Amino acid sequence: MADSTAPAKPPVAPKKDKTLGQPSASEETASLYPKMDLCQKMHRLTAAKHAGTLDSLLELQTEVFTAIAVDLVNPSLYRRLQLELYGAPTPSNAAAALKLTTDDLDQLQVKQEKELATLEAAVTDAQENAGDMEVVDARVKVARFAAQSLAENVALDAYEKLLDVPKLSSGKKIDALMEQARVASFYKDTSRADDCIARADKIANEGSGGDWDRRNRLKVYKALQRLLHRDMQAAAEALLSCIATFSCNEICSYGDFIVYTMLTNLLHLKRPELKVKIIDGPEVLSVANHKPVV
Repeated sequence: MADSTAPAKPPVAPKKDKTLGQPSASEETASLYPKMDLCQKMHRLTAAKHAGTLDSLLELQTEVFTAIAVDLVNPSLYRRLQLELYGAPTPSNAAAALKLTTDDLDQLQVKQEKELATLEAAVTDAQENAGDMEVVDARVKVARFAAQSLAENVALDAYEKLLDVPKLSSGKKIDALMEQARVASFYKDTSRADDCIARADKIANEGSGGDWDRRNRLKVYKALQRLLHRDMQAAAEALLSCIATFSCNEICSYGDFIVYTMLTNLLHLKRPELKVKIIDGPEVLSVANHKPVV
């Protein structure tokens, strides 16, 4: 018979998922939208359109338009991608991927405009009847809803309104600017993303700038921007400096980040460093089984 007086075993801590990078408090509270993996899928479709191979990706077309309609509920993005891929009027061979009609999109647009009005009313109520934190929270909800379900310009403007809130902490400003940078990157506005990241970096480097966690996450955003600008040597150095502290799964997966780090550093690292930092690097090895290319 078991001894009921025996001390209970301490709970076993869950194993850290090494494929996600490092845990981060600010990452956990980051907006889920826009989803950058969806952005990559959209890019695959537009690239196929220009290459004349779009018809071979019907399954991906259906997946992307379904995600925009069901997950994002974003009629503006739906129309934008539909026009970009198929032109106007939409050809009959696109019907298999498109589940929403013009009337459906118009109804969704009205619905989302009503939701935006409701959220803006909550901001006004917070300004009149609550404190600064409640105003910030209400503005965050507007910005994140816009990033998910409204047009690009509306989302970018919503984040500017959030940044204009009085007494917004430096940490919250950095968070807002990183999220705004993601919106700009999602819509391929590289110069706007550059501006957002530069503004966030300035705040982080001021006397009362962001905490260690946010500084590390901002480094990842800066490294990826260098990659977008094809500044490969600077990108290689920046990416490599981030892999041990990566905590930005909202902008790309850790596995993809490792791949970017490997490819850029293959061009610039000397062989002994390549062996130590890449081939035998613990961060690289931690995702090797999950990324065949690694």
